[in-house]
Formats: sequence, structure tokens, C-alpha cells
Amino acid sequence: MTIPPSIFSPCHGVVPLRPRLENWMAELLQDRPRLDALTDRFGAPLNIQSVDPFRRNIALLTDCVTDYGLPFLPMFARKANKCLSYVQAARDMGIGIDTASHAEVEQCLEQGLPGDRIVCTAAVKDRALMTLCVGGGVTVILDNEDELELLEDVAEGATKPVSVGLRLNGFERDGTKLYSRFGFPLTQVPTLAARIAASETLRLDGLHFHLNGYSAEDRTAAILQTLPLIHKIKGDSTARFFLDIGGGIPMNYLDDAAEWETWLAELDRALFGDRDPITQHNDGLGRKAGGEGTVDSYPVAQTLVQEDWMRRILDHMADGQTVATHLRDAHISLRCEPGRSLLDGCGMTLARVAFCKRDSAGTPVIGVQMNRTQSRSGFAEFALDPLMVPAPGPHKEPIEGYLAGTYCTESEWLTRRKMSFPQGVKAGDLMVFPNTAGYLMHFLESRSHQFPLARNVFVTEGNAGAVTLDDIDAG
Repeated sequence: MTIPPSIFSPCHGVVPLRPRLENWMAELLQDRPRLDALTDRFGAPLNIQSVDPFRRNIALLTDCVTDYGLPFLPMFARKANKCLSYVQAARDMGIGIDTASHAEVEQCLEQGLPGDRIVCTAAVKDRALMTLCVGGGVTVILDNEDELELLEDVAEGATKPVSVGLRLNGFERDGTKLYSRFGFPLTQVPTLAARIAASETLRLDGLHFHLNGYSAEDRTAAILQTLPLIHKIKGDSTARFFLDIGGGIPMNYLDDAAEWETWLAELDRALFGDRDPITQHNDGLGRKAGGEGTVDSYPVAQTLVQEDWMRRILDHMADGQTVATHLRDAHISLRCEPGRSLLDGCGMTLARVAFCKRDSAGTPVIGVQMNRTQSRSGFAEFALDPLMVPAPGPHKEPIEGYLAGTYCTESEWLTRRKMSFPQGVKAGDLMVFPNTAGYLMHFLESRSHQFPLARNVFVTEGNAGAVTLDDIDAG
């Protein structure tokens, strides 16, 4: 469907960053009575989600890699969203799950995921987690020697070898080492592989890396530096061996990616004093006058994303062959751990406007009944325009102001970007943060002040009446 412009008119940035919307989102945003019914029933803030885009995104990624004749197992990064509906969909579509905690592993096993389709990459793994993984047949990605020693101890007496992978660091690109606090140096891998090969309780099934950022070129460099290690470990064996290239598959949040450059240009003008501020207190959000520095936000306007990003890696030529051919000839099964990109289009977070007032400087402040952790990941700014669904009643005067959350601090802002409300804003209006399913809903959510966490409901595209509470909240 064509998204009607009226959806965006009640609220937008003074310099707009218009979000991409799925059809199911647009349909719901035009149905205020249904939104009221949902918030009356389940409360607000409320996370409204759909697994339909999740299934589509899995299929597109899988089809992309299958085109290369390469064995492939995507592992959905569970930490990106806690809802069990996605675990169930991943299970039913035959893909794997990347887990990062005892609860995540336990829940995946309870949902019927076989252990060989679960990988544990938790940053810290204690004895209880290791024991659960061993008992459930989960592949453990080892990060350091202390973890290896602990797993050797836990696996003593296991009825079958425990599947493990080694996490790597120390990759270089263009003469510069790529920093990571995780993993073993590449130089240690042959010794570690020999140690595991001599073990009666552990079995080395693959190598793993996860690089910071979203660069396809960084991943390509890391793959090419990992291949010689795999050849040393495997020799001429045709036994399958996985290479897991981690997450960081990029996605684009904006309807028009060019709006980001416009917004940056206007921010620079504001920082120089050539126009009115477009951020609170003329905050550069990490950027400095003169265009130095980057805004502390997910890069919302990327152009090389998802399947095209993966093709860039697999099509890269090295020694007369593509990366895909090198992997295929070495009998390597490719794995990756996407979270955000698989959840593209899957969710939005809505909350009620409680008040509109002015601060001590006379600037409008719009109080919203949610806190900043309920629509935020590891970045400081939500660089995407929220939407507003007005409550019934007369319009108010147009204003420009800032969205404040519920925590009792001066720093509690849902976004530091200035918003425009051409029809005014009043208590009872609904603020909607789009495309929040990947990391934004759950990664940092907090119950400070003992506020309840937002509940999670799922709708089915094309079925206006179907609403289910996710099992994560049903207990």
C-alpha cells in the first residue's frame, strides 16, 4: 500500500527524518480506536509487533546465500529482542538462535529448538550456563582460556563430545588492526585447536568472529585471514566446519536516505549559529562545529544493506576466486548472527502524551509516559522521527519542542532532536516510535522508579482482529 502523508503530518522533526513503515504499521496507525483498545487492554507504553516481516527477512537472506550453493545457517541474535514469538518463528523456519544468557538458552530449549541449532556467545559464561549448554547439546563459543578450562571441567563425564567454536580477534585491514575485547588472537588458534582435538570431551566444530560496526570490507578481510587457519585445522578433511561471521548486517531506517545528509548539514549550520538549533541546547550529539565527529546514533541511512551487503562479501575476488567459492571448496558452512536486520519492520513502541508545558527557558516540553530506555539501544540518540496519533478533540496551536520521559532527571529525553507539531499536541495523544523491534525495545529497558516494563503484543498482517500477548509476558 502507499503510505498516506497524513500519517507523518502531526509530528516530525523540525528537519525531518521520516521513517520507513510497513503496511501493517500504517494500517494500525490510521485506526485510533483500535490503538485505544490495545492500550486499554495491555497498558502503555506498549510494544506492538508482527512476525510477518521477520519471516520475510529470514527467507530473503537464506535465498541470497543459497544462490551461491553454500551451506548456510543464520542464527537469530536473541539479545536483539526478548519475545518468544521470534524464537518460535525461527524454530519453525529451520534457522538457529544465537543466545547470550542462561535464560535465553533455557527458553530456546524449552521452545523445542534442537541444541545443534543453538549457539551460546554470552560475554560471560558461568558454570551454570556451561552446564546447561552441555546438557542441551548447545554449541559454546569460547572467548578465553578461563572459559575453555571451565568447559573442560564441566564436560568431564559428558556422554558425547561438546560442540565448541573459538572466537577470534586480531584481524587487520589495510595495515590497521581491528580492535576487539573479545576472542583469542589468531596466532593462538592452531595450539587451541590441537588442545581440543586431543580432548575426549570437546569437539571443535568451527570458528567465529564478531566485528564492531557494519563494514562489509572488514568482514571480507576477516574471512580471508580465517581461511588459512581453517585449512590448518581441517587439512584435506571434507567434514563440515562452520565459519560464523557474527552480526552487524546493516539496515536502513529512513524512507529517504538523503534526508540524513540534509539533517547533518542543518545540524552543522545550527552549531555554527547560522540557524536556530535543531537539538536541545544546540547539542551536537557527538558532532562538533566544522563537521568533525559523528552523531552518536545507529547509522540510519545506510545504502548497502541486508542481502546486497552479504553479496558484496561473497562476491569479493581473492586469488582468482570469489569468497563464496573459497568457502565452498573448503567445505565450510557459513553462519551469521543477524538481529536488527531480521527484525526490520517488525515492531513499534507507543505511549501516551501526559502533558505539554514550558521549561525555565520557555521551550515547550512534551511529557510522554515512557522512559528513554524503552526506545534506545547502545546509542545515545534515536535519530528517527516518531509519529503522533492525535486524540479526539480540537487542535491546539502549532509548537516546536522536545519529548521528555518519565525518569526524574534533567537528562531524561526520548530524543534530543526538536520536534514540530503543526496541529499542536495535547494530553491523550499517542506518540509512536517506529521500527523499534531490533534492539530498541528491550536491549536497555529498565524498571527504574519501579515502573512496569512495556508489554509485547503481536498482530497478524491482514487480520485486523488478531492480537496475542507474547509468551514472554504471559507468565
